[in-house]
Amino acid sequence: MSKTVEKSLVVRLAANIREAIVSARLDLGEALSEESLAAAFEVSRTPVREALALLQTEGLVNVVAKSGSFVFSPTEADIVELCEHRVTLEVEASRRAFERNPQATLQAMRGALTQMISALEQNDRLSYGAADTEFHLSFLKFSANRYLVDAYERNLGRVAALRTHLARCARHEPDRSFNDHRRMIELAETGKQGALATLLSRHILRTRESYIVTLRERQELQSLNSNRVEKIRRKLRL
Repeated sequence: MSKTVEKSLVVRLAANIREAIVSARLDLGEALSEESLAAAFEVSRTPVREALALLQTEGLVNVVAKSGSFVFSPTEADIVELCEHRVTLEVEASRRAFERNPQATLQAMRGALTQMISALEQNDRLSYGAADTEFHLSFLKFSANRYLVDAYERNLGRVAALRTHLARCARHEPDRSFNDHRRMIELAETGKQGALATLLSRHILRTRESYIVTLRERQELQSLNSNRVEKIRRKLRL
């Protein structure tokens, strides 16, 4: 196999695994067996290992010596820092985008909102999350600053994965999220960029709190399940 073909294969494998993580088909913290992945993809373990190493650089996979590879498992501190990172970049990018490409930015936001409406009507959380990601990417795409884009894209996979895995199914959360995005468009249409930046920041920080609540709920459930298994083991004297 030539180096070009091998590199192409690694990129393809990484893309497939990345999509499975972002779409929540692979769970947070789930073990990733090189042997099982190689068998599933019908390839040797070498390109699988390289694909996992690539995903590690994106923060989507943790490769632990002598233990194996795992889908990343965020801590509360990870969520806080990642959301602060988003606020810093997205707010600045929104200002630049509306200074330099206002109409293109607004058109992209409207397109993403249309996709969000369709996803809500079909109760499709995955498509809603993808449209949500596209909405926020509108600011970066039209900021005309490649360094802002590069900094954002380094963690884009983690942002998208957290949105899918930890976005709460609370009764009013989808409505609040949608209304925030619709309001941002209204503010952009009337030239109220300062108010848009304020709402964008508040929106991301509320997301932070929602993610943390969901993470704690997941951890409590995992702890409960672990305790149940231990009780059964004791009863069976195993």
